[in-house]
Amino acid sequence: MTTKTAAKMVLVMLLCGLLPAAAQPTNSYPDKMVRIIVPWAAGGNIDVLTRIAAQQLTRIWGQQVAVDNRGGANGMIGSESVVRAAPDGYTLLVDGLQTHVINPLVFRKMPYDTERDLAMIALLGAVQHILVAHPSLPAKTTREVIALARARPKDIAYATFGTGSMPHMAGELFQQMTGTVLLHVPYKGGGPALIGLLSGEAALYWPGIAIATPHIKTGKLRALGVASKTRAAELPDLPTLAEQLNAPEYDVTSVFSFMAPIRTPQPVIDRINASLIQVLAASDVRKTYASLGAASPDPLTPEQTAGLLRAEAVRWGRVVNAAGIKGN
Repeated sequence: MTTKTAAKMVLVMLLCGLLPAAAQPTNSYPDKMVRIIVPWAAGGNIDVLTRIAAQQLTRIWGQQVAVDNRGGANGMIGSESVVRAAPDGYTLLVDGLQTHVINPLVFRKMPYDTERDLAMIALLGAVQHILVAHPSLPAKTTREVIALARARPKDIAYATFGTGSMPHMAGELFQQMTGTVLLHVPYKGGGPALIGLLSGEAALYWPGIAIATPHIKTGKLRALGVASKTRAAELPDLPTLAEQLNAPEYDVTSVFSFMAPIRTPQPVIDRINASLIQVLAASDVRKTYASLGAASPDPLTPEQTAGLLRAEAVRWGRVVNAAGIKGN
């Protein structure tokens, strides 16, 4: 085969898209629309934070960054669509601890392997959780809730939005640390869970703090304690549960991160990571995050992001195993 003939064959292969993705240039990324899959319904914390990031990335890159909500199966439907996508950086995933960390601990059969099939890029944000009660519950403090729960095992219902959700994990960790037994009532989503609490159908709930604050201020819900390590800016006088229980290890914080299909070129991942760090450092983004009860994370490399999630898997694995939680 002559050099001229070989050159023609390479040109044909390039035009037909037959060369592997790794052979394509990455220094021009992105040169077309980028799609971010959120594997949950619109309107939740993860969706809102993703849309803030998408708007800023559109400005930085000069290319449209669209958010696509694909809920279902505890976040697994949307996540699987990203796993099956081309590893070129144009289909990304934003998700939190529930799908990437808790689901593999709870569900024996999953359509993908989170560590093997997804590459970490960067953290997007963190949302504090809070323990709230319906005013009809005859307990006004966390200590009184514990005493009542010990006296009435499985009588006090706490709402969640499904097995393995962060409110579920918060409730299980609380029970293990306090020697109580509550009644787990899973709803089909965060909205229904909040409605169940507001109606008095459930007595306790661990939602994101921004969701609960308006109802606390109107007296429809009673705030018992912040579930994260630090107090919340919105409710500075409310102690954390860690303080009240004298248990520094009690920490329930929803951490969200950007991911891509495995084998996405490293230069593309590094480009996205750098852009996200730029977005999250902006003062207006930090102010918007704070108004939503969220925090901009410290800048982490892709490797550090993966390490943080692996550490969370170890921590929550102990809770799941102690509680014997198993998904369908």
